[in-house]
Amino acid sequence: VPIRVAGILDFDQDLSIARNSVAEAYDLIISDLNDAYGLLPPTNEFFADRYGAKAFLARVYLQQQNYGAARDAANDVIENSGHSLNPDFNSAFNNDSDSVEDLFALQYTDQDFTNFLIQFYASQLNGGRGGDIAVEDGYLNLFDDPANDERASFFYISPDNGQLLTSKFTNQFGNIALIRLAEMHLIRAESNFRLGTNVGLDPLTEINTLRARSEASSHGSLTLDLILNERRLELAFEGHLILDIKRTQGSVEGFPFNADNLVLPIPQSEMDTNPLMEQNPGYSN
Repeated sequence: VPIRVAGILDFDQDLSIARNSVAEAYDLIISDLNDAYGLLPPTNEFFADRYGAKAFLARVYLQQQNYGAARDAANDVIENSGHSLNPDFNSAFNNDSDSVEDLFALQYTDQDFTNFLIQFYASQLNGGRGGDIAVEDGYLNLFDDPANDERASFFYISPDNGQLLTSKFTNQFGNIALIRLAEMHLIRAESNFRLGTNVGLDPLTEINTLRARSEASSHGSLTLDLILNERRLELAFEGHLILDIKRTQGSVEGFPFNADNLVLPIPQSEMDTNPLMEQNPGYSN
């Protein structure tokens, strides 16, 4: 993407700008989040605070496969933010205000205007879009303890087409958690496992802690595949899967992680107005 860090004060100047490298984009994101961590207060009601910034930093480091930095950032949030896991999986969602697990959330307001971001998540039962993702059998087959695991039945039937949809966003007046403490536990567990460390908690105990709050049976031993599967079960329909597939070099319906059609095209309006912009591979014709 192009990076523009200075404001536009002269509208007669040429606004064309070339794309920066992926490394440059990561450098700016990490720099901004580190600045936010230093400038924001440790708690800030429903506004962003330093541990929300650190949580996003842990997510970025994980995507970079910088597992040492990801582990340490997640550990800082878990140990020092004052947040904790909700006692059960269901109570992590559809809350009228931030729950103890929410590190940063979209806030619902009853004022006389609409938060259209909420509409994208809201249940189809309430006129929203319900995340637009239908639950398929392939996902349901990932559960090894479906009879007990709360996550295996956290769905509803669409009134429009009878499809199975996630129940994570069924409260039309509820906040939408953008990043939760459960994700920090998953990041710390995976990073510790990959590095052979036990910072904060050993990976097996950490994964079993998450499974226990969903009433799923405990694992007796752990593999990387089990950890990645736990991410799919816990974070389903929250926007993580395609990023995890790319990070772990997986595939989608037979397409490899680096297939051109797994990256969206640059909008034509941008191509028309910015002569320095280069289109993503696979969309030039």
